[in-house]
Amino acid sequence: MPAVRRQARLTGLLIRPVALGLFGFYLVWNVLWIAAGHLPVSILQAFTGIPCPTTGCTRSVLALLQGHWAEALRWNPLAMIYLFLFFWSAVVLIRQLLARRRLVLSPLMGRLWISALAAGWVAKFVIGPAFW
Repeated sequence: MPAVRRQARLTGLLIRPVALGLFGFYLVWNVLWIAAGHLPVSILQAFTGIPCPTTGCTRSVLALLQGHWAEALRWNPLAMIYLFLFFWSAVVLIRQLLARRRLVLSPLMGRLWISALAAGWVAKFVIGPAFW
């Protein structure tokens, strides 16, 4: 087997268990917070003090549902964009799954996610830690 293929196979064998382990940690983290009756704290913020671009999305949506528009924008001004991208990505992936095609998002979707997350991070730092 050529060295490049062997390295790609080894990388694939390492990435999958690491990704699954991190996803499992994420699920356990959120379940424990919810079971304690609290909104889950961002893992990144809990360990580093730096907010995640999506920090405050749940509180933002809850504020929107209660009609508190200004508060919703302070918690996370991009929450609705993230929700739209999430549901759009889910629809694309579910359609691919049902068609038994490879699960992959388009480069456009990737650019939209990266742009939205970068803008969200800038917004979090501009708004300040009171709404992290």
